[in-house]
Amino acid sequence: MANYLIFVLKTGGGGLDLNLINKKLENLNFPIIAVILAALIGINTLFIKPIVGMANNGDYFRIMVSNNLYYLREGPNHEPEYFKYFQPYYGVNNFYNEQKKLLVSTQSLLIKPAMLLDRLITGNDKVFDLRFLSGLLLVFQLIATYLIIKVFCSYLRTGIGKAVITSMYLFVFMDTGYIAYLNSLFGEGVNIPFFLLSIGILLYMIRFKKFNWYMILLFSFTTFIFFGAKQQLAPVGILVAILLFRFMYYKRNLEVKVVSISLIVLLAASSVYLYSAIKGDFQYINKYHALNRGILLENNNPDNALKSIGINEQYSLLENTIYFNSVTQVNLKNKDLIKNYYDKLGVGAIIKYYIFHPKDMIKMLKLGFNNAYQIRPHELGNYTKDSGKPPVSRSYFWSGWSYFKYKFIPNNLVASLAYIGIFFYFSIKRYYRAYKDGDDDTRFTEEVYYYIFLIGISQIAASLIGAGDADLAKHEFMYNMTFDFLFLVCIKNLILKIERRWLKDGEIGH
Repeated sequence: MANYLIFVLKTGGGGLDLNLINKKLENLNFPIIAVILAALIGINTLFIKPIVGMANNGDYFRIMVSNNLYYLREGPNHEPEYFKYFQPYYGVNNFYNEQKKLLVSTQSLLIKPAMLLDRLITGNDKVFDLRFLSGLLLVFQLIATYLIIKVFCSYLRTGIGKAVITSMYLFVFMDTGYIAYLNSLFGEGVNIPFFLLSIGILLYMIRFKKFNWYMILLFSFTTFIFFGAKQQLAPVGILVAILLFRFMYYKRNLEVKVVSISLIVLLAASSVYLYSAIKGDFQYINKYHALNRGILLENNNPDNALKSIGINEQYSLLENTIYFNSVTQVNLKNKDLIKNYYDKLGVGAIIKYYIFHPKDMIKMLKLGFNNAYQIRPHELGNYTKDSGKPPVSRSYFWSGWSYFKYKFIPNNLVASLAYIGIFFYFSIKRYYRAYKDGDDDTRFTEEVYYYIFLIGISQIAASLIGAGDADLAKHEFMYNMTFDFLFLVCIKNLILKIERRWLKDGEIGH
């Protein structure tokens, strides 16, 4: 691939003077340039009319209740206009909130300061402008951008190479498909900047040898904010705890060991707590979909499937249905249904079923990967009602990557296995070479990439096991992010290989 690209540049580049272009670029500060450009894209998307955000699909309710927010009624029947339009303003309940706290989420750690900032600047304690939250999240996105571009550029020796990887990063992670989430109350709005920030901090620590106890604390805190924003990401806490074991062997000093051990316990406990906090209707909804939109989905013998799990075959009548159907066969909150249906369907029972029924597992994996490359939900509008746009209109400003990915990248199980195979083939080669050379920094960096990969794959598994095919594109959002990040890693490595050939051949010199 590298040789082919070099050939194309040499033969098809016309009169391009690569040396001249490189000299003009090599002294530029690309991390700062990336931050400035990312800020301009973000500000134009989130704050300049017509402002762009994400319409509510009904998921906002729990996080709104947890932060004393309520929907300002704007529909013709004084009802929230779900799906159609992005709503930037929310009422603030200044009285006693009788409703239970339905959600445990680190998202509130960002919403509360944003509400305070809104109150201090506007003096209005009755309405919350969501753009104060998106502004706060954008700041963290910009910090992440600086760290990641600084790390990527540190590997590259030419201005052209640095310009390419910087442009690719902005093209991918400043895409409206991602940035629109910042102007929303979806947990993904927190996941995006804090995933990038946590990875940026970790790679920065390794690359620039800033590995100390307070940087480990900073990495762990940002990671906690990242996975704590959505209960579905609870398994990531276990992955981080495993990664922290590696910290102790990478940097063999007492401070790092003590901090790492303490954080292993805290993050693992946080992960377990987040998972156990999924209760009430939400728990039943997930189990209902895991069975009827998963195990029983297009199942040729639903009675046998239920029997193997220990559930009465009469419930096969519910196959292929969703919890939110306006008309249901039975009362979905009936005590008998809870006892004989929901309570018998645990994660262990679902995993066991798929292990002993590989055809059904492959069926679900095909569904999962078929929906795993769609960054933005098609059913949610991006514009406010006063923009004059039709309902469910979507913004296409700076959306080249999400459009290209959705339209042109093969999105099936076979293609996904090919992507994974290619990535690991080259990664393991680098890892083995680093092992032979005694290069622990490179080995650890590759292990970080494996950690990123496991975050994405864990979300495919968690989605299919936890809720079947219900709202798959949104549930698999983090697979999109991890795929895109590892794609950029591959681009960086390809640029590095091309640079080495160029410098060796004298095509570009300093």
